[in-house]
Amino acid sequence: MYMVNGPETFTPDGTWILGEAPEIDNYYVATGFCDMGVSAAGGVGQALAERVMGIDGPLMTDLWSLEIQRFFEGHNTRKFLQDRVPEVLGKHYQVAYPLTEYQTGRRVRLSPLYPILSSNGGIFVARMGYERPMWFTEDSEVIENHVKGGAMQETFAKPRWFDDVEAEYHACREGVCLVDMSSLTKFELWSKGMEVVHLLQYLCANDVDVPIGSIIHTGMLNHHGGYENDCSLVRMEQNRYFMISPTSQITHAWEWISRHLPDDGSTQISDVTSKYTVMNLIGPKSRDVLNLVTDTDLDNFPYFTSQLINVGQSGGVKALHMTHSGEPGWTLFVPSELSMHVYDSLMTMGKDYGIINAGYQAVRFLRIEKFHTLWGEDFDRWTSPIECGAAFLVKFQKATFIGKGALLRQKEEGVSRRLVQFHLEGHDLDSDSWPWGGEPIYRNGKYVGLTRSTCYGFTLNRMVCIGAVHNFEPETRKRLVVDNNFITDPSAEFQIEIAGKRFLATPHLHPPRMSAVATETGLKYKPRIMPSVRTSTL
Repeated sequence: MYMVNGPETFTPDGTWILGEAPEIDNYYVATGFCDMGVSAAGGVGQALAERVMGIDGPLMTDLWSLEIQRFFEGHNTRKFLQDRVPEVLGKHYQVAYPLTEYQTGRRVRLSPLYPILSSNGGIFVARMGYERPMWFTEDSEVIENHVKGGAMQETFAKPRWFDDVEAEYHACREGVCLVDMSSLTKFELWSKGMEVVHLLQYLCANDVDVPIGSIIHTGMLNHHGGYENDCSLVRMEQNRYFMISPTSQITHAWEWISRHLPDDGSTQISDVTSKYTVMNLIGPKSRDVLNLVTDTDLDNFPYFTSQLINVGQSGGVKALHMTHSGEPGWTLFVPSELSMHVYDSLMTMGKDYGIINAGYQAVRFLRIEKFHTLWGEDFDRWTSPIECGAAFLVKFQKATFIGKGALLRQKEEGVSRRLVQFHLEGHDLDSDSWPWGGEPIYRNGKYVGLTRSTCYGFTLNRMVCIGAVHNFEPETRKRLVVDNNFITDPSAEFQIEIAGKRFLATPHLHPPRMSAVATETGLKYKPRIMPSVRTSTL
């Protein structure tokens, strides 16, 4: 017997790297196994072979969390790797608490709003190198710990930030808040003629040939029918589109679109992520606040459309009448050099309405409670619109688009997986462990899947989970059809296991009915929660 002592590879996030390199077609990578290469070799070999061969039908498993395209170019600099990898190794055998963040390689990509948000108690995480606010707090101990690089939480139960996120949630539902979402992926696509329209009609499952100023939510699918990109498209001109995608898609979406561009150069794409600071103005009082700072007639600004507006003295603000939370409001794409003026205008004029800063965690809780799914968390490139309840965003009457054949087969044959929202019964918010994603789901005692994203629903007053439910034969593992009856059958009892304890879970295939929030009108409106420290310093 011999002992072998040699170097081992570790990745920037402590997770393996698999998949096709974004820079080179047909160049596949399997590396960075973080001391687990031998034990993982069999499964990795099969997964990589499936991708190299491009097999038809469902693949062995979903591996987006391992795909090489989860990184961006900033993760591949020598200085970043020299700082990050020792920290990764140090965390290798530590308890992986939820929301664990690395402290090296931080504060590299910053929104212009970062200094003022940080001074107002912002707690940040890094996504694709961008610092983005998760929530805001007045707790000086938490702020000091965050500045020193301490853990965001060291518990699997009710977190310390719960009350802060609750305040932001209710501001979004009852008043008005502002969320810095500058890390969103933002591309522009254009052509001299109609080539860009033809390209996007081929890439997108939805119909993109809509009136100028319209917003289209659509998926870009692969030949399996899975999402390569989930995005919103704004038709800016007859032959120019503005695209918004989740932060995590910047490398993957760029690679997918670029490889389908015409060889003659007739259609162009540009990454404008850093060009705009994104302010999400959310809540029933967002219209009142925006009315005070713009000359645009908001009564003639239909939902899911876009206009160029002024905010204060700043013109050229691209306003989208939509939010990423399911609540009323506008998403403002502000040229970065104008961002502080726009921010201060909104926060100053919004004081009488109790405007506050809010973070991604409140937006996340809002979207999960409304059963709004997110690419990279709830679904990915191996999930189809039919599986995640988005078939209404597919225009089958179009002559052709990538993935149409696969979706037509799924409509005819059925699917073996569905995304389902679950409401937990009997879960004690204060004493029970919380679900954080990855909890097993059981149907009549049989394992049928895992949870994807979770939250506490402040309106529903219960824990809410979104999970992927499968159906298969236990012995042969043969996939079986998951239809509506499999989920909604009254005799089917679903349970979700959290830290060894199973809770009854009520399944839902559609967003829940949530009561509308009644608010007062006019400047006398006072929100239920109004922390003073979160407003602008002006």
